[in-house]
Amino acid sequence: MNDGHLVQYYEKEGFLYDRVTDFMSEGLRGSDAAVLIATPAHRDGVESRLLRQGIDLSRLKAGGRYHALDAQATLSRFMVDGTPDPHRFADTIGPVIRTARGGDRRVLAFGEMVALLWAAGNQDAAIQLEELWNDLARRETFALLCAYPIKHFDDAVHAKPFADINAAHTWVTPAESYSIAEADERNRVIAMLQQKAAALETESKQRAVLESALRGKIDELAEVDRRKDEFLAMLGHELRNPLAPVTTALQLMRIHETEPGRVARSREIVERQIEHMTRLIDDLLDVSRITRGKIELREQPLLLSAVVEQAIESARPLIDERGHQIAVDLPSEPVRFLADPARLAQVFTNLLNNAAKYTDVGGRIWLRARIEGNDLVVGVKDDGPGLSPELRKHAFELFMQGPQARTRARGGLGIGLTLVRRLVELHGGTVDALSDGPGHGTEFVVRLPLRLPPVADGDAAPAPTASSAPQRRVLVVDDNVDAAEALGELLRDFGHEVTTAHDGPQALDHARLHRPDVVLLDIGMPEMDGYEVAKQMRDQLGLCDALLVALSGYGEDRHRRLAREAGFDRHVTKPVDAAKLEELLKLSP
Repeated sequence: MNDGHLVQYYEKEGFLYDRVTDFMSEGLRGSDAAVLIATPAHRDGVESRLLRQGIDLSRLKAGGRYHALDAQATLSRFMVDGTPDPHRFADTIGPVIRTARGGDRRVLAFGEMVALLWAAGNQDAAIQLEELWNDLARRETFALLCAYPIKHFDDAVHAKPFADINAAHTWVTPAESYSIAEADERNRVIAMLQQKAAALETESKQRAVLESALRGKIDELAEVDRRKDEFLAMLGHELRNPLAPVTTALQLMRIHETEPGRVARSREIVERQIEHMTRLIDDLLDVSRITRGKIELREQPLLLSAVVEQAIESARPLIDERGHQIAVDLPSEPVRFLADPARLAQVFTNLLNNAAKYTDVGGRIWLRARIEGNDLVVGVKDDGPGLSPELRKHAFELFMQGPQARTRARGGLGIGLTLVRRLVELHGGTVDALSDGPGHGTEFVVRLPLRLPPVADGDAAPAPTASSAPQRRVLVVDDNVDAAEALGELLRDFGHEVTTAHDGPQALDHARLHRPDVVLLDIGMPEMDGYEVAKQMRDQLGLCDALLVALSGYGEDRHRRLAREAGFDRHVTKPVDAAKLEELLKLSP
C-alpha cells in the first residue's frame, strides 16, 4: 500500500518514524526517490532509522534521489491569509517532485504540513491542502504519505472534518493500537471498537435526553425568574396603592382637624388601607412559613356555616365594591367537623376575593357545599372570564397571575391561590381549578376529609371574661419616634401612665427612674437592639416583675425563641392592634 495518497494516524512519535521509514526504505534501496517534508525533530527521527538500515542518504542527496524540507518553512511559502494558495503550492512543491523524479523515477513523498495546520486550529486549510496534494498528483506522478496525531481528533466536533480527511485519501491506516497484522487479534480489537461505538452512541442519546431536560429546567427557571420580577413590580404597586389614600387622608385630617365628621371619615380611610397592607404582608409571611413547614394547624370542632359566614364577611367589602351578587348553598343539616377555623376561613376568603377581583363589575359568585361520602366538597364559582388550559395548569403556583391582573381591581400579589392549595393540603385535602375556557367562568373546588369531632362528656366550661385593665406604668421604646409617640398617646387614652424612649441607653435610664410595670420594646434598634436592652433590664436593673413585650416586624419561631432567651414575656408582631394591646396590658406583670 505504498501507492496513492495515504494517511497514517499515530499515537507515539516512534511509531511514526518506523512507519515513514517502512514507506521509503525499500524504494530507496532500489531506484526510487524520496521527498521528506517534516519538522526538524521528525526529520531527524526518520533519517536516523534510514541510516540504521544501511541507506546512504548523502549519496542519495547528491544523486537527486533524496530531498528533505522543513515543513513549517515550506508551508509559509504558499499560505496566504491562513489559506493555501493553489498556484504558490504548485510552484513550491511541483519543482521538488519533478527534480526527484529525474525523468521516470518513482517518487515517495512524506508531508506533515497538513498536521501543522490542524494543530494550529486551521482545520479548513488542512483539508484544502490535502486536496491540493491530490490535484498535484494528477499532474505529477508520486505516492504521498500524510500523518496526523490521533489525539488531535478527540472531540465530537471533529467527526465531520475527520471524515473529510479520510475521504481525501485512497488509503487510511489507524493508529498503532489498532495496526495489528494477526487476523484473530484484529477481529477482537474491531469487536471492542464496535462495543465502544455502541456505548458512545447510547451515552450520546442519554446526553441528548439530559440536555433536553436541562433546557426544560432552564426554561422553567427563566419562567420563575420572570414571575419573580412581575411579583416584585406588583408588590411595589400593591404597597404604594394604600399609601396614596393614607397620605391624602392625613392631609385632610390636618386641614379639617376642627370638623369631627371629616376627621372620622379620613380616619376610616387610614384604618381600611392599613388593614389592606397588613393583609398583604400577612399573606407574604404565611406563604413563607408554609413553604418552610413552619405552620401548624390549630384544629378544633367547628360549624361549616360559621366558617363560611366569616369568609363572606371578610370578602364582603370587595364583593360589594365590585357590585357582585353572591349566592350561598349549604347542606340543610349543620356540618360539624375538625379543622383550623382561622385557616379554613382564610381559604374560602381568598377564593371569594379571587372571584371578586377577576369577575367583571356586576357579576355573580356562588359558594356551594355538599357532602360526598366522607368528604366535604366546597366550590366557589364565578361567571368571570374563565381560565385557559395553560392558566389552569399553573393557577396555584407562586406569583402566578392572569394576563389581565394589573388591569383589574386590587391585582394582588399572585400568592392567594398558593396559600389556598397549601392550607388545604395541610388539612389533608385537595383543591382543583375548573373552567370550560375563556369566557365561561371559573370554579375552584375544595375537597376536605370530613373528620368528626369527638363526643364531649359535658358542656365546655365558659371562657373567662376579661376584666377591665388596671392602670399601668408603661415604657414604650422605639427608635421610630412617630411610632413610639403615637403608641404612647393611645395608651394614655386607655388610662395608663406612659413614658417613651427612642434608643437603648435612654430606655435603660427611664426604666431605672420610673420602674415600669410594662415595657413595650422594639427589637430592631441601632447600636443596642431590643434583645440587649431586655437582658440589661432583667440582669442589671432587676426588673424581674415587669412585663416585657417584644415589638417586632419579624414573627418567625426563631425570633420568638430569641425574645424568650433575652427575657421577654411576650412577642408581638407589628402593627399592634389596639384591642389586642389592651388585652395584653391586663396580664399581671
